[in-house]
Amino acid sequence: MNTKNFKCFQVLYEEKNLVPAAKKLFMSPQGLGKLIKNLEDELDTPLFIRTKDGFLPTDAGILFYEKCLELEKSFRDLMINLENVRNREKRFQIGFASGSIRVIDINKIQKFMDENPAIVGAWYEQDNAMVKDRVLNGELGFGFAIGAPEDDRLKGELIKSEDMVLYVYRGHPLFDREEISVEEIKGDKIISMASRYRIHQDFLTACHMNGFHPNIVGNVNEGFSIFRLVENRVGLGVSPKILPDTDDVRAVKLKGEYSWDVYGIYREDGADVELAKKLIAFIK
Repeated sequence: MNTKNFKCFQVLYEEKNLVPAAKKLFMSPQGLGKLIKNLEDELDTPLFIRTKDGFLPTDAGILFYEKCLELEKSFRDLMINLENVRNREKRFQIGFASGSIRVIDINKIQKFMDENPAIVGAWYEQDNAMVKDRVLNGELGFGFAIGAPEDDRLKGELIKSEDMVLYVYRGHPLFDREEISVEEIKGDKIISMASRYRIHQDFLTACHMNGFHPNIVGNVNEGFSIFRLVENRVGLGVSPKILPDTDDVRAVKLKGEYSWDVYGIYREDGADVELAKKLIAFIK
């Protein structure tokens, strides 16, 4: 017996009419009617009484409907349990701090995921602190985090370092500069990454250390939006250098040791430490 026929029966039972039921099932009324007749023949009992008002269930039809609902729930539970088993077999999960996907070698990571069946091949960005906490708690086998880990239980390997720059539009007094100090932009309108990004917090700290609070007029989620706002002279943009210069916008280095560092982090006492080390060696 084809379990897909159960669904067809359920829809007809609920709709009580061939035309709307067939429409819901993307079938012709004739095809659905034939399927129900074959099901009744297989069960050797009528499930519906055909009337001018539609299909009315027999006692056998009512019983069959109730059992179909139980079977549907059992099948759904079975699929969930099978998915849980598959996920247990794929026990090694990788976390990505917000923004890290923009600078890591995606092709290499995907290739490593494909070659190692223990890895859950998912790409979800989370807050930087959350990624570090989840690696620390053993929920993630590996994480791409912004900044070196502060906890001694975490091992960190520098994967990518990008200069923190100021995107400046043509016509601004700082456009032709090679370097700009943080204090020189004290009175300017600034576009920054959203507050959940580590670079936003680092920039605020740099400004506060120079005795002022920046005039932030925009918080955005990715570098291209910063570039577009700078291009339209909304303000100056603070970002890792991830986009090339154009005739109208230049990336000017900020003086000082300001960088955006992506680390690969893992627990050295973790169950899958060898896989974590293998990933580090593969991508570096």
